[in-house]
Amino acid sequence: MDINYFKAALSHHSKGNWNKAQEIYQHLLKEDPNNYAVLQNYGPLLAQLREYKLAKGVFQKCLKLKPRDSLMLYNYGKFFHDQKIYEKAIEYYNKSFEINPKSAMSQYNIGNIYFAQKKFKDAIEKFKKATDINPAHSFAYNNIGLAYKKLGNFNEALKFYKKAIDRNKDFVDGHVNYGTLLLLTNNLDLGFEEYEWRKKSKTFSDYLDYSKLNIKSPIWSGQNLERKTILIFSEQGIGDLIQFSRYLFVLKGTFSCKVILRLKQNLAHLFDDSIKIITENEKIPNHDFHNHLASLPGIFYKKNKNFPKTNNFIKENKDISRKWKEILKKYKGLKVGINSTASSATTGDRIIPLVEFGSLTNLKDINFFIIQKDFNKNNLKVINQNSNVNYFEELDKFGKPFQDTIGLVKNLDLIITADTSLGHLSATLGKPTWILLSFINDWRWFQDKNKSVWYDTVKLFRQKKIGNWTQVFEMIYKDLEKKL
Repeated sequence: MDINYFKAALSHHSKGNWNKAQEIYQHLLKEDPNNYAVLQNYGPLLAQLREYKLAKGVFQKCLKLKPRDSLMLYNYGKFFHDQKIYEKAIEYYNKSFEINPKSAMSQYNIGNIYFAQKKFKDAIEKFKKATDINPAHSFAYNNIGLAYKKLGNFNEALKFYKKAIDRNKDFVDGHVNYGTLLLLTNNLDLGFEEYEWRKKSKTFSDYLDYSKLNIKSPIWSGQNLERKTILIFSEQGIGDLIQFSRYLFVLKGTFSCKVILRLKQNLAHLFDDSIKIITENEKIPNHDFHNHLASLPGIFYKKNKNFPKTNNFIKENKDISRKWKEILKKYKGLKVGINSTASSATTGDRIIPLVEFGSLTNLKDINFFIIQKDFNKNNLKVINQNSNVNYFEELDKFGKPFQDTIGLVKNLDLIITADTSLGHLSATLGKPTWILLSFINDWRWFQDKNKSVWYDTVKLFRQKKIGNWTQVFEMIYKDLEKKL
């Protein structure tokens, strides 16, 4: 075998030039079909290319040639892991570990499988085994923290997040996880400080886009802004935009400065003329300082030790509101908007099974209105047993985003929603809003309170047990009965 040619294949493989690496591996295997050094690299490459049938054949050939090669067995486990064939993955990870018990990665990956299966205690056991083998394994410490958080054991989670960043001071996601949990548990000063690490995370596309702009102005951290101009970048989701935009008006009121908001969403029509809005397609105007929207709460909290109440900045299209007032005239009794998820793309704990809302529809003298993006109207039959659940397909299909939703919400009596942007919109409009939170909720809602520090009109309903929405809806049912 031409060793330099083989090294070239390895180099292309490591740099992500997979097609070129495949070409060389195939050429080398034509000359020597049983060359184990080539085969043990070719199998993982094929798996990376998702050519799983071919990859399996290569791995099986490797097994016949060297059945006790721990690295090959590990790669075969990863081959199954990537396809979510978890039992086989665990089998080969364990075989690899039996041969090479000094390698932490097989135990770490088994931990990841258990985590994906929500077997959090089993995951912790495997992650801890990985740290026993490799005490510098910051990812394993971080994942122990994630698992403890899922179990609701926040003290242990914080301890292991801290261990992760102690072992790797530049571990960005470790800092972000540590920061958000500090915020959730009301350790606000250090929490906001750690939360700033999100700006270095590759999982936050907002900051990748921002870094490409190469902004030269200083980052604002609380300096006097009298007669200055500050540029604020919107970030994350629409709920974040609505919730934290109050700080734009706090900036103006505190410093009499000019505020420019660079929006990534098509929502400029929600703001009045006191805030200058630019889009991502517009040139960055002259300004003195800049920062991101979700950094403002930390700066003002550090100074004032409180959170400003909401500012109803949202511009209402009165013609659209009158349209919805006319539409809703025929519906008698209490009018309640409901939402079970942000969109069909939503994942995780912020999805509430639509069927859970069915128990509420047993209450007479209430009409329910589904306010939900991408709602499949065929799902109406799940909860519309009493013919008091309504859905308007034309909602926000025409015109500017959210204008119909704003008009509808303004004409309802109450909004009951999962943790979505609708909750922030409704509460900002001053509408009574009940927000349903999973056992482990977003840091913005903190812990153990049914009131929100952000909104006077919000009531929070929290899961007492992981995954148990039934108990939450029993509380909501009783409160609706009282309203009636």
